[in-house]
Amino acid sequence: MIKITEEQKKYLLEQSVNVNDALENNDLGALLLVIDDAIVDNIVDHDDEPDEIGINLQRIYDQIYNQNMEN
Repeated sequence: MIKITEEQKKYLLEQSVNVNDALENNDLGALLLVIDDAIVDNIVDHDDEPDEIGINLQRIYDQIYNQNMEN
């Protein structure tokens, strides 16, 4: 089971990051890829610099990665 908080999931869904399929399939790689795509889109949309949303998406990406890599 992927470790993700309700707060993280809520924020991602509010930002139109479709995480449901990856979570239903218990696919961490797919989840991180979907978030990464949203980060890249944010950076491209803002002249190669993330805005506050992009920074928050990166933070959540890092948190989810770390939450799921801990023993």
